Formats: sequence, C-alpha cells, structure tokens
Amino acid sequence: MANIIHIKCPFDGAVLSVLEQPGLQYKNVTCPICKQTYPFMQYKKVVPASEFNDPGTDYNGKSGFNQEERTVFQNESARNERTEILILGRLHIKGTRESFQLKPGRNIIGRTASNSGADIKINTGSDRRMSREHILIEVKRISGKGFVHYISLYKEHTNKTKVVNDILYYGDNIILKDGDTIQLPGVELIFKLQDPEETLK
Repeated sequence: MANIIHIKCPFDGAVLSVLEQPGLQYKNVTCPICKQTYPFMQYKKVVPASEFNDPGTDYNGKSGFNQEERTVFQNESARNERTEILILGRLHIKGTRESFQLKPGRNIIGRTASNSGADIKINTGSDRRMSREHILIEVKRISGKGFVHYISLYKEHTNKTKVVNDILYYGDNIILKDGDTIQLPGVELIFKLQDPEETLK
C-alpha cells in the first residue's frame, strides 16, 4: 500500500497530502492553495497521532514539533474536523476565460490604468466607469474556518456596484460565498472557490 505523507506549506500553513516515492526529498512541491513552489525539504512534516510520543524531526533535521505542527490524523473523520481547509478564491470574468487568483491579505481590484494602484487590473477598454481602485477583497485566516473573503468598496465615491444583485455601499463588509456574482461597471465577476478535494491531489 502506498504511504501518504502529510506536510505543511511554509507560506500559508496549508496541510497537503503527498505520495511517498523515491527521490521525493529532492523534488519541488507546488502548494495548490498559494501556488508557491518550494523544495520538499522546506515543508514541515505533520506528525500522525501514532507518533505523538516521539518528538520527531522535520525535513530540515530539527528535532521536535510545536503543538500546531502536531496535527492529529486518527481517521478521515477526525482529519476533516481538526484540519482547516485553506482555500483561496478566484475571480472569473463572466463570458471569458480570464480569471485572477486572490492572495491572503488585501486584494485591490480596479480598471487597467497607468497610474492604477490595483493588485488586479481589469481591462475595460474605453469604458472608464470602473475606478482605478474600485473594490477591496480582504482574505483573512479565521481559526476553525480557514480563509474568509470579505468584499468592500475601496473608496466612497464609485459607480454602482452590486454583490449578488444587492447594491454594495461604502462601509459594507460582505463575506463572499462560492458562486457569488460581483457586478462592477461594465464587467461581471464570479467568485469561485477551488474544490476542497482538489487541494489534496
């Protein structure tokens, strides 16, 4: 039977499952959550319950694991209850194949312009109704819930913007759910979350 190793991403702390194989320690592993690629040796091993009495070592040769790294994997049910599913959302432009990956922290979305301070710039052609910095999506890690995505207007005076057909007012701070639509002036975005099952493949 193939041996599964549980490792933790050094960037966002996501727990990944990888198949043990010859030469794995010399390979690079891409985290499906943050999309960052690191050498396997930089990941920390998540210790199963059966090894709890053994201080163990991580892949850098350091002895011992802190409490956070000692994630219990007694069975699939316990795993789902005890492990946060860290999923970052994507914004898809409706009617196109263009999409944008959100990152932990602040994501400013606006139209493409030479002096735009937006992290995600959307090409609106000659339509200038969208502000250069129009909306803010803040991705926070909440204990027990994983990543939560909050949307708000970046500034007070913008053209009409809707989230799931409800007008977004300045000062609103709305939690986005998978499939929610964001109607910006001239562009409609669809907020999508990656299938949790895909994060462990």
